[in-house]
Amino acid sequence: MIKKLLIVLFVALIFTGCTQKNNPVEPTDNNTDNNSTVTPSKPDETPTTPETNKEIGMNVTISTIQREASDGKENEGKETVDLKQAKISFNRLPETVDELKSIDRTGEDGKFITMALLICSFKTWNPDDETVCEEMMKELLNSPTVDNNYTAYTKSFVKERMLQNEKWGYIADAYFDGAESSYGYEPDLPLTITLREYPYLPQTSTMYGTELSIDKVVIEFEGADSERSISVYQDPTDNKWYVWSDSYKGLLTDIRFPAK
Repeated sequence: MIKKLLIVLFVALIFTGCTQKNNPVEPTDNNTDNNSTVTPSKPDETPTTPETNKEIGMNVTISTIQREASDGKENEGKETVDLKQAKISFNRLPETVDELKSIDRTGEDGKFITMALLICSFKTWNPDDETVCEEMMKELLNSPTVDNNYTAYTKSFVKERMLQNEKWGYIADAYFDGAESSYGYEPDLPLTITLREYPYLPQTSTMYGTELSIDKVVIEFEGADSERSISVYQDPTDNKWYVWSDSYKGLLTDIRFPAK
């Protein structure tokens, strides 16, 4: 009897040991090996799109074109002349005078850039706030040599022309490539302005004892049958190009009214 009892206990012990081997204990966090490498969780990384619209990203491409021209001399016919043409593209237009000032106007292409920026300044004018346009135009019209070119009359003239036929809503857009009156002067993208130089220039003029070399920049566009132009000069003090006198007026004359 005792012998049978011992055999039963022995079998029970063997069965218990087998059960423990087949059901190992799951390790807890406290049992983690201190030498193991733990990958830290990454911070919240939200992909960001480069805010390229914060940079003007202006690009100027100069080429040579041919045009028929006459130097105005008596009994002289027209001749074919080589002229520089500039295509100026913007990632976006300058919206403040500081942004406008950040654009270099000292190089050979500065005369074209100056006219393009004048058109950009018109884009900022609206009846509720003329300030930005006024500050931009002052930067483009007032130079170290001619520091009083922007006057109260200038401000009044610009306002009158902008309000006339509500030109402030489309006059600047009309000068960009691809803008047509039949489509409400909606320009192509990227925004580009194509300008060319005027033949048989520059000419010289003396202001306050300083001799200035006056050049002219021309634009052709769908909004009118004739080209428009402004006169520009490079001031010898800072080498920047500026708008000469009141030549800006030509860009504010009436154009074809845009289709609604």
